[in-house]
Amino acid sequence: MRTQVLYGTFAVACLLVYYKLEAPANAAYDYWLTLAAGLQVLGFTMLALDTSSSAAEGLSEKTLWAFIIAHVTRISTTVWGEGYIPEDNTGDVFLYQGLELLGVLVVTFQVMRLSAVRSSQDVGQGIERWSQLIGMSVLAAILAYFTKSTGHDDYWADMSWMFSTWMEAFALGPQVYLLVTGACAVDESAAHFAGLTLASSVVFTAFWGRVTRDRYREFDQDGDHTFFHAILTACFIRVALCTTYVYLFTKQTKRRPEYELCAHDEL
Repeated sequence: MRTQVLYGTFAVACLLVYYKLEAPANAAYDYWLTLAAGLQVLGFTMLALDTSSSAAEGLSEKTLWAFIIAHVTRISTTVWGEGYIPEDNTGDVFLYQGLELLGVLVVTFQVMRLSAVRSSQDVGQGIERWSQLIGMSVLAAILAYFTKSTGHDDYWADMSWMFSTWMEAFALGPQVYLLVTGACAVDESAAHFAGLTLASSVVFTAFWGRVTRDRYREFDQDGDHTFFHAILTACFIRVALCTTYVYLFTKQTKRRPEYELCAHDEL
């Protein structure tokens, strides 16, 4: 019942926002970004509420930390400027920023709960390493440095936003690796998180595909076409990892292994 209520509330909210939407011609599709953020927040909420076991076996903490880093960094770009905020009237009520902040709070709650439960039960995902998260962060920072946009004349905002985009693109890497190794069973109730994360990535990719189609020539004339190549590459990686996660998740749940938890500590 709770799941139906959440989906129903989300659908009504989307319809209300779309009905009240007002946007200039150059921001006619900005609401897709807000929709992508909303889908991801709904996925995080489903994950926090619906995991059938407190240890949430098969769920990568490093992936959740990557999401936290990506979303906190993205929120920071909206604090000192409006360059990365949807330009429609949802900006008047800070809807996009509110969704991003809510997502951070929900994921942080889930990470703290998982960490406490797994430590107390001596349960963890044995093959996960903090080096995975560090490596992803370093790679995202390097790529952001070379591929950031210069359209907003704000070096740190441009750098931070591109870092968050690459970081979110890589976020499901540890999760996919965990499932590929088959080291743990999966919590079947995380299916909503898997599906909504994929939906969010598809909407995000659709937005940037549309923007690229409409504005590539303009940016190409200014010598800033590298940004579009990079953003589409990040989108492709994000969708590919999300799709792989959904496939492996479905495959693992059908396999139904006889064990449930991994009795290894994280390093």
